[in-house]
Amino acid sequence: MSLAAKLKELRQKKGQSLQQVGDGVGVSKAHIWELERGSSTNPGKDLLAKLASHFGVTVAFLLDESAEPKEAAALQFFREFDGKLSEKDWDMLRVVAERLKDKDG
Repeated sequence: MSLAAKLKELRQKKGQSLQQVGDGVGVSKAHIWELERGSSTNPGKDLLAKLASHFGVTVAFLLDESAEPKEAAALQFFREFDGKLSEKDWDMLRVVAERLKDKDG
């Protein structure tokens, strides 16, 4: 999925307008629209970092055309907690994940 498609999907999932995203990252609504259309294809790394933070994803996710938005949330979760949780905490998360997986299956 392209950067343009990801930005549009992330914005729509968050229920925000172009203006709200632009205000949130400090650029114009028109610039967000250009990014979503693909007519502006080379945003600076500062803007990418702001967009990633705004949508709760990683810059790597935004730039990786093979990654899907569902993967982004998991990657962001692990990035936020990596190094901050004990092995016991990670074991507990694994137990919860297994129980949720069993519940769905």
